[in-house]
Amino acid sequence: MFKGIAVSPGVSIGTAYCIHEVFVDPGRALLEPSEVPAELARFENARKKSISDVRGLQKKVETQLGHDAAAIFAVHESILIDPALVGKVRGWIADERLTAPAALARLIEFYRSLLDRSGDDYLRERIADIRDVVERLTSYLSAVLQKDSGVLSGPVIVIADELLPSQVLMLGEKPVNGIVTQAGSQTSHAAIIARSRGIPAVSGVRGILAQAKSGDTIVVDGREGHVVINPDTEMLAAFRKLEREFVNLRDELAHNHDQPAVTADGQAIELLANINGLPDAKAAVSMGASGVGLYRTEYLYMAHPSVPSENEQIVNYREVIAACPNHNVTIRTLDIGGDKTVPFLGRGYHEANPFMGWRSIRLSFEYPEFFMSQIRAILRAAAPDTSIQPNVDSSPYI
Repeated sequence: MFKGIAVSPGVSIGTAYCIHEVFVDPGRALLEPSEVPAELARFENARKKSISDVRGLQKKVETQLGHDAAAIFAVHESILIDPALVGKVRGWIADERLTAPAALARLIEFYRSLLDRSGDDYLRERIADIRDVVERLTSYLSAVLQKDSGVLSGPVIVIADELLPSQVLMLGEKPVNGIVTQAGSQTSHAAIIARSRGIPAVSGVRGILAQAKSGDTIVVDGREGHVVINPDTEMLAAFRKLEREFVNLRDELAHNHDQPAVTADGQAIELLANINGLPDAKAAVSMGASGVGLYRTEYLYMAHPSVPSENEQIVNYREVIAACPNHNVTIRTLDIGGDKTVPFLGRGYHEANPFMGWRSIRLSFEYPEFFMSQIRAILRAAAPDTSIQPNVDSSPYI
C-alpha cells in the first residue's frame, strides 16, 4: 500500500493506465531486428507531426503576442531538426534496438548530464526545452494521448508523474474513475481537475510509476490518501464496499439538487461553483448550483493545442453562460503563473516566490493585446448583461 496526499475524496477501483512513462521507466525490452524499421518510421512520423505543431504554434503566437513570445517555439523546432540530436535517437533505435520512448529517455539523461556540468546557467536551463520537445514527441508515440485511441476500456485509474490539463483533454470522455500522481499537492492541476469532476484522487505518491504498470488493478482511496496495487481478494472486497458507499452518498446528495439552498436557521444562500470549463458547469448545475462563482479561464488556454482565438473564447464563454441558471457567471481573466504555465508566456522569469510575483494581471499587462482579446471575448459573449470588476493590489493596475 502506498501513501500520498488525499486531494479529492472518495474510493474507486479500476484498471491502471500509466502515462508519461518516458520520464520514469520507458521499459527495457529490446526490439526484435525485424521491428527496427517500423520503430524508426514511428519516431520519424512523431517528429514530423511535432515540427508541424511547433511551426503552427510559432505563427499563431507571433500573430497574437509578438516575436519574443513565439521565440520558444523556434527553439523547439531547432531541437527537432538538429542532426546530432535526431541522429542519436535514430542510432539508439537502429544499433541498440531501443524503443523510441526508451531512446528519448536516454536522450534526456544524456543532455541533462552534459548540461549540468556546464557552468553556464543558460545552457543548464536548456534541458527544460529538450524535455518539452521530448514530451511532445511522446504524445504522438503514446496511444493514450490519441483522441481516437481504443486502448482505454472500462473504469480507468490514470497514473502519471503529473497530470496536465492538456492530457485530461486528450482523455476526453473516457471513464476515468481515479487519478494518482507522483508529484502535486492539494492545489495541483490534477487535484483541481479531480475535485471538479468528483473523481477520487491521490497526489504525491512517490515511486508509483516504478511499481504500477498499465493493466494492474488499482484502488484509490481519496479519503485517506492510500493507493493499492493488485489487492488480494479480501482487501478488494473491502474497498468495493467502500466504493459502493461513496457512490450511494453521491447519488443521495444529487437527489436533493432541486431543493432550495437554505441554512438550518432558514437563511437562503446562493450556491455557486468553481469551474474549469463547460463540463464542470453542467455538472455543477445538475448538482444544484445556481451559477458559477469562479470560471478559471487559464485552463482553457492550458488545454488548448495552441492559443485560443477571440472567437473560440466567445463560443466557450457563451456555452458556459447558457448552461447556468439566470446566466449567473463570474469569469476570471487568465491567471497564469506560479504552478500554472503555458510555453509562450512567462518563460525566462525565475523568482524565489513565483506565486506572488510576475503572474496574472502583471503578466497580462506585459502582453496587452493578448489581455484585451480576452476582455473583448468576455464582453461580447456576455453582452449586454456584464460588468468588469478589477481585483488588484494597487491603484496603478486600475
